[in-house]
This record gives sequence, structure tokens and C-alpha cells, in this order.
Amino acid sequence: MTKCLVAKLADMEGNSLKSVTAGGRQICLAQLESGEVLALSDICSHEWIELSEGELDGEDVECPAHGSRFNVRTGAVSGLPAEEPVETYPVTIYDDEIYVEV
Repeated sequence: MTKCLVAKLADMEGNSLKSVTAGGRQICLAQLESGEVLALSDICSHEWIELSEGELDGEDVECPAHGSRFNVRTGAVSGLPAEEPVETYPVTIYDDEIYVEV
């Protein structure tokens, strides 16, 4: 796995989503209300839609197209119509820099 610098903490706002690229993959960064930053695939497993354009509700991200929901920690489906989980990625923060391992 390779650690890729994808953003700075200053680029994120509390309880928000941000689309980034790491190792050629589209990644959705999710910053929870607690300030913790998590990373998952930015592409919904139900249809080719960017999850970062959706809504963050607690630890779930909701796809803007059909309402599929995914847990940002595990990638597990938490709301239909999606049936397949999305991939998650380890996040490391050094100083103000966010790294994602791909």
C-alpha cells in the first residue's frame, strides 16, 4: 500500500465530504462531527455516482442519486437500493496533511 497526500485538514469543514484522488482512485473523504477523517470509494456501488456529492448523516453517507447509504467506517451498505459495499481506505494525518493508503 502507498500513502498518498490528498488534502489538508484546513480543506475540510466539520461534518463534510470531499472528493480527492489517490493512486488513480476516486476517494470520498468524510470528516465526522468529532473531527475524525475517514476515506471510502467515491463511487456508489449501485450506480456510477459520486458519493462526495451526497449527504453525511452521522457515520453514513447517502448517495445523491437513489438514496443508497454506506457506513463511512466499514463501507457496508446501510440503506438500499445498493447491495454491494464500497471499499474503505486507511487515513493518516500528519500535522495538517491528510494521507490515504491505497
